Amino acid sequence: MPIVRRSARQIGKGRVDWERLRATTERKIAKQIASDPDVPEMTVADLHRARRVYNPPVPDVKAIRHKLGLSQAAFARQFGFSVRTVQQWEQGRAVPDRPARILLRVIETAPNAVKRALDAGGARK
Repeated sequence: MPIVRRSARQIGKGRVDWERLRATTERKIAKQIASDPDVPEMTVADLHRARRVYNPPVPDVKAIRHKLGLSQAAFARQFGFSVRTVQQWEQGRAVPDRPARILLRVIETAPNAVKRALDAGGARK
């Protein structure tokens, strides 16, 4: 594959259109893959070896925090995040990675379970 030089103007700001990304369905992804001539066709054996990975949606961290009635600092301290990370998530400058999204989902649905688990871990130290 040849190296292509592009100016900063051609590249753009490098911003991700998160709404468009979230709106992308499995069907659209499959269509894009099927139309790509560089992607080899999958055989039945390939399909049997493939596995689906749970990739939770990007949570609304601010809504979760408000639901719990916590400040950014208190939320970060209570659940082991840095305040800066919480700020970045809430301002849309960063997106939680997969493990963080899973943890945030558990915090959203069962915050006391997370608190107990963290407290139990701290008691052993």
